[in-house]
Amino acid sequence: MQVKVETVKVGTMDENCYLVVNLETDQLLIVDPGDDPEIIIRAVGERKPAAVLLTHGHFDHIGGMDEVCAHFGISAYIHELEAEKLTDPVKNESHSMDWDVVASTVPQLVTDGQELELGGIQVTVMHTPGHSKGSCCYMVEKDQCIFTGDTLFLGGYGRTDFWDGNFKDLKQSLRKLLFLEPKVLAYPGHGAPTFAGR
Repeated sequence: MQVKVETVKVGTMDENCYLVVNLETDQLLIVDPGDDPEIIIRAVGERKPAAVLLTHGHFDHIGGMDEVCAHFGISAYIHELEAEKLTDPVKNESHSMDWDVVASTVPQLVTDGQELELGGIQVTVMHTPGHSKGSCCYMVEKDQCIFTGDTLFLGGYGRTDFWDGNFKDLKQSLRKLLFLEPKVLAYPGHGAPTFAGR
């Protein structure tokens, strides 16, 4: 089963929200609805979202989740170590921007290696701490693509100077991504796509 990835740029941080579309059914997954929920909802149109996937809980990745989840009546998924950020503006870094983001959507919690089937799309959770302790990546449909959040960027990686960032952990997470076999198209939280496994 093939998927198509559409990018929706949102918020002041130019965050990448992704629509992962099942080409057989027109169902889709929404990755990191960081802000501008009305733009995301308009981009989805008449199609059928199955879930929201959150790579981590920083404000620029969760700011639109309540409105998006409520509008479509869908659940959000986040790593179990990251869930506390949804309701804590200090830990999700929004307080430092004088903009307290608090999400009321109760998420489904995921763990490393967990396999999900959402909207007919197979997704594997890869815990990649470092940028934050519960950061994770989502591998879609047996190596078709991976969503790396703020762990891996084109030519770089996420910062580790936030509340629970850890550079040693990030190095280990990057090793997991760099040695993936086969090489896979990677969609980061900011900037252009790159590859994991190179």
